[in-house]
Amino acid sequence: MARRKNRSRSKISQLPPEIRSTVEAMSLAPAQFTYKDIRAYLAQQEVSISESAIGTYARELRANLESLTVAQETMRVMMETAAKVPEMDAVEIINRIAGQKMLQAVINKPEEEWTEVGLDKLLREMNAMTKAVAYKQRIDQQNKTDAQAAADELKAQFFSALGTEHPDLYRQVVQILERKAREAEA
Repeated sequence: MARRKNRSRSKISQLPPEIRSTVEAMSLAPAQFTYKDIRAYLAQQEVSISESAIGTYARELRANLESLTVAQETMRVMMETAAKVPEMDAVEIINRIAGQKMLQAVINKPEEEWTEVGLDKLLREMNAMTKAVAYKQRIDQQNKTDAQAAADELKAQFFSALGTEHPDLYRQVVQILERKAREAEA
């Protein structure tokens, strides 16, 4: 499988920032500027480049901006979800998004490419994902247990202090709790 480039090596990407910014602004306004207009601007800056190279750069720029927009939208949705469901932490939200992206990639993978994937690699990756989910569930359960133990300790300290400092109030609270317990049993 071909490896994707991390960085653009185009002539435009190597221009000084002020010239590159102008070219990018022109590229993002195709209704106002053609590749011929961009080439003419670059010629004024003493840069010689083909319209084809400008077109390639403009397409890559738009694709990168679209990817950024999608990532920002995903982040916005993630933050809204986190605000609506406070018990769901950021890691779980990120895992869900990653899982959805992975599932989409699997669905979109052409059938002939599946023969190129080694079964051992696929099984290792599935095993790693299963272990990660199990680890997260174990940590979540441990955190719940720790939180419950802390809450129980706090209750014990509260009732001990209440019984010592306000015995009449303590008796009233105990009576109410006992009455509610009887009502719940009935």
